[in-house]
Amino acid sequence: MQNPEGPGDSDGLPPCPVCGETATATTGIAPRSPYLPDSEFQVVRCLKCGLLRTDPWPTPDQLHDLYESGQYYSTIEASGPVEADLPLIERTRKYVRALVVRHHYAAGGAGVPGFLASAIFRRRFGWAPNSLHPGTLIDVGCGDGAFLLDAQKAGWNVSGLETSETAVSNAKALGLTVLHGSLEDRPFGDSQFDIVRMWSVLEHVPDANAALLEVVRLLKPGGWAIIQVPNADSLARRLTRSRWSGWDLPAHLTHFTPETLRWAVARVGLEPVELGQASVGTLANSFSWTAGSVGRAAVFALDQILDLLGRGDCMVLFACRPRSTASGS
Repeated sequence: MQNPEGPGDSDGLPPCPVCGETATATTGIAPRSPYLPDSEFQVVRCLKCGLLRTDPWPTPDQLHDLYESGQYYSTIEASGPVEADLPLIERTRKYVRALVVRHHYAAGGAGVPGFLASAIFRRRFGWAPNSLHPGTLIDVGCGDGAFLLDAQKAGWNVSGLETSETAVSNAKALGLTVLHGSLEDRPFGDSQFDIVRMWSVLEHVPDANAALLEVVRLLKPGGWAIIQVPNADSLARRLTRSRWSGWDLPAHLTHFTPETLRWAVARVGLEPVELGQASVGTLANSFSWTAGSVGRAAVFALDQILDLLGRGDCMVLFACRPRSTASGS
């Protein structure tokens, strides 16, 4: 971040959830909340590890009301209108996403269509660290189970964990095994999963270090953590500054860069293996000219270029639990 920084005024902000430091610096970035437009927030930087954080820290009641509003996108993604009633573009999106998941999570089991879909859309819908064969998988912060449905169809034994009661109810109505709670509740046994997936989740978690320690505990030795978060060092963020939709305050409590994400993961004993870019179109939500189909197509094309250049608006980290390392507690 190139803007001048000064001492932060962050009374009441809890210690850094990664390193425990209490001192912060201001960044000059003050995004407007799309959920609490009359509230003022800023982004501050931890003086020890550099992690960016939301200040003031939202109250539990504010976060509960946000996630239980029924409007937060991940609570109604899979359980919305029946597929036949969706617009053509949404039906196409679901079909392509399922192909991408099956291609990566079922060892190329989607054939040529999956290969082609992955070549174009894998950064938007997600990929895996290598060609995986079905096993046990948990999606932390699974919403109402959109990814779980696709992974289940690819042959995986899937479970979900979600803090939103609305999303859990919607997922269970689809026949999915989804528990209500958070990682800190420790609802699963040690070394139970081949994959722990946290897609657009870690930035929502109040205690990132505790959550990552729990990921280590849940993973089988040699298992994979798949972590996707917005990239606070992306070109989109630098261009739009406080207007960047990736801030998403106060739902997003922490804001990672490639350096702080790698450091947080390595600190708990996971081995960062690969960091990739996975833009999700935050530019489309930051400028009015992108509202139409032409504008969104232009943003999608730009996202692909930025991802290839390593400057995408989101990033995906594949981290492995070493076979000789005991899980954290």
